[in-house]
Amino acid sequence: MESFSFIDLTSIYGRLKLCGEDKVDLLDRLSTNDISTLKESGQGMSTVLTTNKGRIIDLLKVYFFKDHLMLVSDIASISKVSDWIEFYTIMEDVTQIDVSDKKFQIRIFSDEPQGIFPEIDNCKIDNFFIGNLAEAKVTIISNKMNQKTCLDVIGDMSDKERIIEFLKNSGTQLESNQFENIRIPLGFPKFGMELTEEFNPLEAGLIDHISFNKGCYIGQEVVARLNTYDKVQRKLVKLSWDGLLEGNEIFSGGKVVGVITSNLEGVGLGFVRNNFANLESELTCGEKSLHVTEVLSD
Repeated sequence: MESFSFIDLTSIYGRLKLCGEDKVDLLDRLSTNDISTLKESGQGMSTVLTTNKGRIIDLLKVYFFKDHLMLVSDIASISKVSDWIEFYTIMEDVTQIDVSDKKFQIRIFSDEPQGIFPEIDNCKIDNFFIGNLAEAKVTIISNKMNQKTCLDVIGDMSDKERIIEFLKNSGTQLESNQFENIRIPLGFPKFGMELTEEFNPLEAGLIDHISFNKGCYIGQEVVARLNTYDKVQRKLVKLSWDGLLEGNEIFSGGKVVGVITSNLEGVGLGFVRNNFANLESELTCGEKSLHVTEVLSD
């Protein structure tokens, strides 16, 4: 098995099963992507739940199984996601089961994932297959965090420790509290930080998870209008600076032009007005000079 690193995300992401005949139709009417194209077990996609004002509730991963959909979202938002779906379930045949405490989730980072799971070569991003790991039946998902590819392994909680010990034989385990050290430098948004009702999915760089050809969904008119008439006012960017940052307002020429949403020592994410979302902008936060290193939304 090739060398790799892995991290236990069981307590970072929540997992929700959606069952019933109308599960696909309902989620399609509540989120930005074309969920109706999921027709075979093994298919998956990312989609965004939005408010009626087109603001972000959370980014979801949706996986199509024969008898249910598996939704994965931030552990801090899973109850909010469930409540939102429940609110719009009226006559539909849809039931929810929160399996966050019954299923584990481990993310594997490897430059040669086929060395771990040869089948992954034929698996598109967000699609999955059922396999075996340490004599346990697991779901293996082809995933990525922006440009960094990875694998997610989801299985029964009773198998978690055995699988972790198996992976440690060839891989390096990262502590769960190191996830921010991975996420932020990769420019990957998080619920409560970049994914909040303060921002819309176009500002947050989630356009790849929006279908502009599907039917109506909650917030669709606002999102479509922002895109059609080029009305997006801010962009998500990755920023760098020296040392630790104090404060979160971003200034240019004495005026507030953005906000820091996530930060570590020397690197962070934030939203800035379009005119300042470029590598040449001269920005400050407190006493620090900021540099835009990457624009994460079009």
